Amino acid sequence: MDFAAFRLTDDERLQLLAVQSECTVGWLNSDGSPVSAFLTYVFQRDAFWVTSFRDRPRVACLVADPRSTVAVSSAGKPLPHGRMISARTLAVVHDDVSTAEWFYPRFCTMAGLDPAVLARQDRVIIELRPQAWNSFDGQRMLRR
Repeated sequence: MDFAAFRLTDDERLQLLAVQSECTVGWLNSDGSPVSAFLTYVFQRDAFWVTSFRDRPRVACLVADPRSTVAVSSAGKPLPHGRMISARTLAVVHDDVSTAEWFYPRFCTMAGLDPAVLARQDRVIIELRPQAWNSFDGQRMLRR
């Protein structure tokens, strides 16, 4: 079966990225095993942006090997059921003031958090820059 007909359009992908707020981020741990976590994200500047405590193992792993993945689904959102996207990404860990100044206000507004609380925590911001996309629309497949 040719699944190309079931991919999301660019507009549908951007709509899903704008509406959803949670993703699954995957990376390789220090022994090379794949691991993942559910994280809240902001999609801005053509990349996924998440935050993490600086001392989390994922931060050191992504610095050592930036290869990563991000997956997002339409679950729980007012979009057609069965839409998903995944991206093969490269991670960049940021701890500079200029990134924090634009990221934390957007992140906190979207996540319903107090920026002052995050500002007191020892955090970094992780940019996950897509290198390749994959998508699927289950409803489109069912209509065929």
